[in-house]
Amino acid sequence: MNLFENGLLRYLTPDQLRLIRSQRIGVGGVGGLGSNAALLLVRTGFIHFEILDSDVIEPSNLNRQQYFLAEIGQPKVLALQQRLLAVNPDADIVTRQIRWTLQNADEFFKACDWVMDAFDQARDKRAFIEYYASRKKTVISGNGMAGLPGGQPLTVKKQGNIYWAGDGTTDAADGHPPLAPRVTQCAALMAETVLGLTLQLAVPN
Repeated sequence: MNLFENGLLRYLTPDQLRLIRSQRIGVGGVGGLGSNAALLLVRTGFIHFEILDSDVIEPSNLNRQQYFLAEIGQPKVLALQQRLLAVNPDADIVTRQIRWTLQNADEFFKACDWVMDAFDQARDKRAFIEYYASRKKTVISGNGMAGLPGGQPLTVKKQGNIYWAGDGTTDAADGHPPLAPRVTQCAALMAETVLGLTLQLAVPN
């Protein structure tokens, strides 16, 4: 157990940390939702991740995603891997720099206990959720988190084994800007849901 994990024992019991460390989390899309949620989870003690995204970092990403100016042009999955390892060097992070499709879906997240939908496009989100809802015990999706302050409140709603985080309505495609406060809030709800279910505690709503 390294210095970071020893520090976590100030806030978690040894049994809680062992349980957290045993979980495997798959993240589809590591933009505003995925990069923030993964960072929150690694800070909470989760160490096993499989992260998937085909994109490279662009200037328009920096307002809400866990990347920096010097990283423009780098693959998102590789930059995020380094960010997570900077928090916990013992984290086990599998990177997939590829676009997820129904045609290659069976290649990914095989060992994951949790799968998080953090894609931007509605078509990708729908296909991802429908594919894993029957294959994984829990799917967590961010749905509706764009816009300025004062919008619809963000919540978590359960539908079968799917947990929906967000307001369920606001979409950047409809002219709502994807800004850091609401995007990060939604990512935090997704991460908190994973933590709450892992420790068999109440999840946010």
